[in-house]
This record gives sequence, C-alpha cells and structure tokens, in this order.
Amino acid sequence: MDTQTVPIGGFNVAIPQGFSRLNRMPDDPPEMTAYATQMEQSAYVLFLQPIPADHAMPFGDVQAVEDGIHQALGDDQGLIEVVSGTTDAKRNVIWSIVKTVSQSEGVQYGLTLHPDCPGFVLHVQGFANEAGTTGIREAQVYEFARRHGWIDNQGQGWSCDPYDANYRHGILMNLSEDSRFDDFFPNHPLSVVRKFILMLIRYN
Repeated sequence: MDTQTVPIGGFNVAIPQGFSRLNRMPDDPPEMTAYATQMEQSAYVLFLQPIPADHAMPFGDVQAVEDGIHQALGDDQGLIEVVSGTTDAKRNVIWSIVKTVSQSEGVQYGLTLHPDCPGFVLHVQGFANEAGTTGIREAQVYEFARRHGWIDNQGQGWSCDPYDANYRHGILMNLSEDSRFDDFFPNHPLSVVRKFILMLIRYN
C-alpha cells in the first residue's frame, strides 16, 4: 500500500496515499488534523492528534476497554473488536472498532486507535460509512452461513457480541463482520478500516 507521511506532534505518521487533508473547522482542537477519502463502497474520514498518555486506552488491558465500551454503547451500536499489541516498530498499540447502524444511511464503523509515540500517544479516530448499494456483504454472508448450517432458518447464530455471549444490548456483531470475510469484500467499510489498521501497524 502506498503511504504518505504527515507530521503529528513532531512525529511523522504514515497514512494511506489516497487520503486528502481537509480544511480546518473553527472548533477543531489546535493539534488535530483531518483527512478523508472516497471509494466505491465506502467513505472514510480520519482524525489525528497527539494526546497525553493518561488519556489513552490502557495498553494491554483489553478487558477494561471492552467493559467501558459495553457500558457506553447506544441502542444503535455494537462492538466489533478490541485488540492490543505492538506495531512493527515495537510501539504499544490498542484499538477498538464500534459500529453504528442508521436506518437511512446504513452502517458506520468507528475506529479508535492509540499507538504509543515519543512523548505522547497518537489519537487516531476514523469513521467509515457505507456508500452506494448497502447490505451486500451481509446478504451474501447470511446466505452462505445458512447453506453451511452456521445459522438456522430463524437466524439463530447470526449475531453475537464477540466477547460476551450474554451481552444483548444494541445491535450485535454479525457473522458477516468477521475478519475472515474481509478479502471477499475489500471495498466494504469494515474491510477498509482493518486494512488501515494493518498499514498503520506496519509503517509506524
């Protein structure tokens, strides 16, 4: 993936080449920079800014992040994943993906990602929305899952929180949102978010 380098807090951050810098808004924090890109099936807006280490998600404590997200989710939201690890440059990193479902605008996948940088933590927030015809990934994977007996005729087994089988609030993650299907739908917004994560881990 082609990358470009953008300065954040005195540190050069690599992001995909296809993102264009947005004009600042009057209420933007002074050190925040926004970028956006448009694809056939998704539109992605990205915000980058340095934050103090004590404002970041706790590196290595996935459970605490999961619990905090579960407590904060709205009726139209669902948790997709929380992952903690290191970048290729051996920096601590932790991220979460949460979906928000709109009856009129489809699904938005929100990424919050925190890599540890020299003297600060980089706050990466991205929002990838469905564009064009929506629901293609869900429909095709649902039929695939039904044919292979992963779900029954009533749809049991389609949706479940990825970390707590007893969690029922909001709109739960479904089978189509599993990462094993990303390669089959490379332009889907969730696939785009995960590819961005892999790029950031590799080049930062």
